[in-house]
Order: sequence, then C-alpha cells, then structure tokens
Amino acid sequence: MKIAMCRVDERLVHGQVIASWSKILSIKQILVIDDQMAKDSFMGTVLAMAAPSGVKVELICVDEAVRRIKKEGGQEGVNTMLLFKVPQYALALVEKGIGIKELNIGNMGAGPSRKAISRNVYASQAEVDIFKKLLNMGIKVYLQMVQQESRVDIAAKL
Repeated sequence: MKIAMCRVDERLVHGQVIASWSKILSIKQILVIDDQMAKDSFMGTVLAMAAPSGVKVELICVDEAVRRIKKEGGQEGVNTMLLFKVPQYALALVEKGIGIKELNIGNMGAGPSRKAISRNVYASQAEVDIFKKLLNMGIKVYLQMVQQESRVDIAAKL
C-alpha cells in the first residue's frame, strides 16, 4: 500500500473525505484505525457502505495496521488513506514504528474538556500534548478541512 494521506477526522468516512480527498489523491483504500471501534463489526459495515464505489474501507486496530503496513510497505501499491477518529491512534502507530511524515487534522468537535484550536478543531489538553509530541518527532501536523483550503501549521495554534 502507498500511504497517500494520514488524517484525523472524527466524522470518519463522510463527504469531505469522499468528495475531496479520495478523488484528489486517487484513494482506493481507507484504513480506519481505532482500537475501540475495531471491535464493532456493525460500525465496520456502516463505514464500508459509506465509501464510494471503488474505494475499500476497513476498520482495524493499531496492531493490525502496524502489521499490514510493515508487511505491505508504505511507499508503493494501492493509494491508501489512514484515517483516525482521535489523534491518540496516530501517535500509537508512530510509536510502534510506522513512519508518518504528515498528519492532516480535519475535524474534531467541541466538548466539555476541549478548547478551540480553529473553527472546526477542538482539542483537550491530552490531545494538544499528542500534537506537540508528534511535532517534536518531526511530523508535520496541519489543519486543512479540504484540499482547496490552505494548510495551517498546528504549532501556531497550540
């Protein structure tokens, strides 16, 4: 698989992922990586049904993602999007040896323990700490809802 994009978006497989990113990047496979959700076969079915024709969607845990990426490589093959509901699983993937160069932050909704980072991104202190850790590891973490918008370095917002 060729990792074409890594994105955090709590809405997962939805309009912006389908209409914008998957077409622009010629995505043929979306791996939704989430240890909690991977236990829910119904959710896996729902996500697969939401995908456009010709795009395979799988809901897997971090360990399975690590195994598959290491086995298949991340530079050649099917254009793949790694999609996370929360940033903790992106960090877990990196900590288990998967080299991610960039992490796109699409949408993280408001909540009682979350503060505004941008109009569409709210983060708890723990999530801010994850972003800072990823930045310190040399990963470019940026805000960008759709391809037509400019990238905004998250470091400037933390």
